[in-house]
Amino acid sequence: MNRRTILVLGNANLDLVTGCIDDWPEPGTETFLPQSDFRTGGSAANTALTLQRLQHPSGIISAVGNDPAGQMIAQQFSGPHDHVSALDARTSISVGILHACAERTFFSTNGHLDLLDLSFFEAATDSVDMSGRLALLSGAFTMPALLPDHDALLGLLKERGAETAIDPGWPGSGWTEEARDHAMVWLEHSDHVLLNEKETTGLADADTLDQALVWFAPRLRKGARLIVKRGPVGALCLCDGAVVECGAKDLSVFDTVGAGDAFNAGYLHAVASGLGIDQALAWGISVAGSVISEFPRSFSPLKPAA
Repeated sequence: MNRRTILVLGNANLDLVTGCIDDWPEPGTETFLPQSDFRTGGSAANTALTLQRLQHPSGIISAVGNDPAGQMIAQQFSGPHDHVSALDARTSISVGILHACAERTFFSTNGHLDLLDLSFFEAATDSVDMSGRLALLSGAFTMPALLPDHDALLGLLKERGAETAIDPGWPGSGWTEEARDHAMVWLEHSDHVLLNEKETTGLADADTLDQALVWFAPRLRKGARLIVKRGPVGALCLCDGAVVECGAKDLSVFDTVGAGDAFNAGYLHAVASGLGIDQALAWGISVAGSVISEFPRSFSPLKPAA
């Protein structure tokens, strides 16, 4: 099988995921939790690590801080297509508290992510062959310095021959008019728009997913796909006005952190392997299900039944 290389551009940080708790503790008290996992995180890094586990030709273009946390992250990306720089800053850290209801709460510091801007990615990709490759730009809203030039970076990737995908994540201040204006411009240069259901309705300023799909239909480029990740319901694709849906299997899930990033890896793996949309959605769902069923996360190869 001829598999195109996938390059993931975006955020890498350190995650501490722990839980579960039923009720938020009183200030000044100590609570002992039964489980924790200290690992590389960030939407771009999560996708890149999952692609490694799928043994798909891939790499990440990102950065870390110049501290032990950054060194820990960088050690996991030593492949021929990986480019992880050390910047003069502290590495961003996220603490995720899992709740018994399967939701989670995050406390994060931006750290080195504030330094990731257009000039960084231009320099990091200057000698990278993009022709015919699939490039995912992930975690835009965690990189404030890139936001004004996110579209310029997408345009540059397309000019150099890449097929483009985006997963900007949830804007820190919610879907304000400014956040929606940014994201709407990005649609013009995106071949694959990867969002979860809340992000889809938020960007469209819609009450329901059906309303959001009506809003997206005329705003997508011809042939471009909107992929909506729907968690336990499955996923769907909107392309040229047509909707394709794929359901999910029931799973025993403990840690849903990074589920959407794992879906992105499975979906893009299928696309870059020349598979059709039905198979691509199924791959995304299966890979995400495999990853979120683990705690702590594994580094072993993934062979989901897609």
